Amino acid sequence: MDIEQLKSEYEALYAEYQDHMHKRAWSIAWGFFFVLVGLLPMMYAFVWMVGPGNWENTFLHVPRLMFVGAGVNFAFVVLMIFRLYRKNLELDAQKRDYLRRLKALRAQLPPEPDSKPRPTNSRWDDSQDEFQN
Repeated sequence: MDIEQLKSEYEALYAEYQDHMHKRAWSIAWGFFFVLVGLLPMMYAFVWMVGPGNWENTFLHVPRLMFVGAGVNFAFVVLMIFRLYRKNLELDAQKRDYLRRLKALRAQLPPEPDSKPRPTNSRWDDSQDEFQN
């Protein structure tokens, strides 16, 4: 393979890696938002619909049903958090695969020269250390 083809393959794979990581990370972030924050407005909407003084008149005011509902809600939230954790582990495995492939391509490319010139008269230069005698 010639160098230009390797560079274009590396750049294409890097762009694919960035796009994939961006989409999947935002997907996980929106999932966490829905699980941890998005369920609160549903609760407030329900309280608003029923009205704070009318809890005694609702069907769900039966204590046994309330305990079952709380258990179901808790199980749902735990299930969603474990699902997000599994998606995060999958994304991490995909990231490692992309980085392994990028590193293999990068090793085949010749080293690029430093694009930034190093200052020769810098205060932080080793030859001008203030603590040297």
